[in-house]
Amino acid sequence: MVNLNADNFAAIRVRMSKALNGFESGLPQGCDRWKLRGSRADPKRFPVPEFVLLALRDVMGFKWSTQGEKVRWSVYATVEGEPFVFEQRKFGFAIDHRNGISPSLLQRVEGQLSSSLRILEPALQDRAKEQIAEGNLTLGNRYAEFDNRYRYFRELADKAFGAGPDEPVDISPWAGIPKDCDVFADLNGRLNRALAHKETGYFASGAMVDAYFCKLEHRVLLLRAFIGQPLAAGDFKAFLNMLWNERLREVADFDADVHSRSLLGRLRDVKATIRNPLAHGGVENDGGAFHFHMPGIGAIPANLSSYKGRLRTSFFPISDKTHAEICALFDEFDTFFEQGPLELPNKFVQAGIDPQFDNKSIKRYAKAIAGGASTVESLIERLCYEWERHVNYEY
Repeated sequence: MVNLNADNFAAIRVRMSKALNGFESGLPQGCDRWKLRGSRADPKRFPVPEFVLLALRDVMGFKWSTQGEKVRWSVYATVEGEPFVFEQRKFGFAIDHRNGISPSLLQRVEGQLSSSLRILEPALQDRAKEQIAEGNLTLGNRYAEFDNRYRYFRELADKAFGAGPDEPVDISPWAGIPKDCDVFADLNGRLNRALAHKETGYFASGAMVDAYFCKLEHRVLLLRAFIGQPLAAGDFKAFLNMLWNERLREVADFDADVHSRSLLGRLRDVKATIRNPLAHGGVENDGGAFHFHMPGIGAIPANLSSYKGRLRTSFFPISDKTHAEICALFDEFDTFFEQGPLELPNKFVQAGIDPQFDNKSIKRYAKAIAGGASTVESLIERLCYEWERHVNYEY
């Protein structure tokens, strides 16, 4: 059972009783529950079905039952003498009722129940903030999604800068031009195709850079649980408020050697000179996008000599050479996660495990890491088994 704040629990129950006027706990005497007909409830009315369980079971004290065949929970009610079963099933939230029930009554039941759930929202919002601050949460692992997005744009950029296997671009003045050809028209066409590939490469490479940093930030959030270091009260909230490079230092020691420091520094440069200007409308953190006016001199970059190496305004700020250098850096950084000190915690990430940030779960990850690669693999298999049973409603 979920415990709501004792100070407002009574008030919530009074308001919910009014909203659910006519609802009674349990089924009518002699009702055969298995003869009821099920119908899918409107998901827009019940976006979070668990609220139904919380409202009817925990607040109102209605009768309920736990897991069944492809069923996570069921709550039983009677309205105007008609039986209703509210149930969370494998294929969604459903309402069971007697065959031939009045459509108006069914609409009324759905409407009342949906409206009553809004009464819970304020109390649940406060509790959600408290739980997140304490680290009592699970984070959905979307690493594969972010990685696929990154690799999609990287492949597009690679093909564009390489001109693609089916459309080679050769803009040398006379290469392959037939004698009876209009030289200037042919050369113009070649130049236009080359420019189009460079433009596509620039756009795709810029999207790739942004996708990589999204993947990186998500990966670091996941790793904060999997490294096995317990969280004190308020630590997770403080972690979320850190800058991205500070979070990286929380999960790995980038000051351990010259190579690690250089690796993080180079990644910071890519973020400052390429990712941030492209992701924030050309505005750079150090003012490099702005130029102040000096009479008799001209426009001077606001970040002065730090302007060196910035993403300059041109037709194609990211060239094939720049793209190749960025890819090499990203590969090196991924290798750091996969083969360096974070190798074992990263196995949880790549396996798609949803991390839990409570200290009991974190200790479980730490114990597996201390046991080595085979112990980590065993825990991953166990967690995958538990996840599959849960999503398939196999109880």
